[in-house]
Amino acid sequence: MKTPEQCLDMTEIRTEIDNIDHSVIQLLATRFTYVKAASKFKKNTTEVQAKERFNSMLEQRKQWAIELGLNGDIIKDLYADLVRYFINEELKYFNDKEQ
Repeated sequence: MKTPEQCLDMTEIRTEIDNIDHSVIQLLATRFTYVKAASKFKKNTTEVQAKERFNSMLEQRKQWAIELGLNGDIIKDLYADLVRYFINEELKYFNDKEQ
């Protein structure tokens, strides 16, 4: 991986950005395996939705973003969409497990 300063042209910049995005998506896929595994420890759909955890997690991600010089509200919104998707998928997984 090249640093931004080592890139000699836009092609190299775009290649590095693509590599980073691929790594991020791989990590999200790994995160999802943990989400599915968590369903075996939950007793009902309320626990799957975990609204308090959801809200506190979003605030933590917002704070992390701010600490790293990013727009906390944008990252919070991004995670809200992502985690809602994961929760919906976990609910499907949880309900299939119950049947």
